[in-house]
Amino acid sequence: MPRAKRELKIAISLVYYVLRSILRCLLNLAGRSSAQRLTILYYHGVLSGERTAFARQMETLHRAARVIPTSYRGKLPPGKKCVAITFDDAFTSVAENALPELVKHSFPATIFVPVAWLGRPPGWAMEEDALARPSAAGPKVSELVMSSDDLKALPASLVSLGSHSMTHPPISALDPERARTEIADSRQQLAELSGREILEFSFPYGDYNASALATCRAAGYQVAYSIKPQEVDPAGSEFLRGRTKVDLSDSPIEFYLKFNGAYEWSSYASLLMNAFRWAFRRPVSKIEVQAR
Repeated sequence: MPRAKRELKIAISLVYYVLRSILRCLLNLAGRSSAQRLTILYYHGVLSGERTAFARQMETLHRAARVIPTSYRGKLPPGKKCVAITFDDAFTSVAENALPELVKHSFPATIFVPVAWLGRPPGWAMEEDALARPSAAGPKVSELVMSSDDLKALPASLVSLGSHSMTHPPISALDPERARTEIADSRQQLAELSGREILEFSFPYGDYNASALATCRAAGYQVAYSIKPQEVDPAGSEFLRGRTKVDLSDSPIEFYLKFNGAYEWSSYASLLMNAFRWAFRRPVSKIEVQAR
């Protein structure tokens, strides 16, 4: 991301955070306190050279937040900001470099697995490329998807598993039968090879449509995840949950704003942009909207 655009996002997020904090204080004074909401973070890989940065972020969460599992349901406890941690793509670097830091702090996390790529290098376009060019070639990175043995070795007391489809396609571009295979069959196969119940689905590239959501429900998932940076209410009945992307190059202020839900404004900005473009009848794909 260009530096100027990144700095603009930080500035807007900071203003959003301050204004929201003032509003909440005023509501508290008026005896109308609002319930705390959950911020769900998502990562991809954590390469060996990034472990120090990841460890630093986990130390920050240890001091300033309460990390809870994505499966948490009910009213959030008062006090520290509640955060959940997820990883898309099930890269081996997560087990090698992120897991030890999670264990150190007893932080739960959920890993979303592209089932057809187990034990292989990722053959799909990485998120940044796919958002700009859905037909982009595979990633030029030294990552490897975990094998079934790797998944079985993950500590069940801390790490939950969810499906990230079979082959990691943009789901809304598929015909109904192919979408059902990617969503339902991946759940069944992941459950069989891991010996765990699979109740959560993460849309590749955050790409979905109404049909995909219906297919997820029919397949038996309890929740599905997008990549819109929206906070969620675990006591509510939301089936689709937003998540906030974290980069290991994030500055301390960026990370603080992200885990406090201050990037939520960008999802509203995307909706407004989409509505504006729709008004002028220019078709906009889900992937394009997510890129904003």
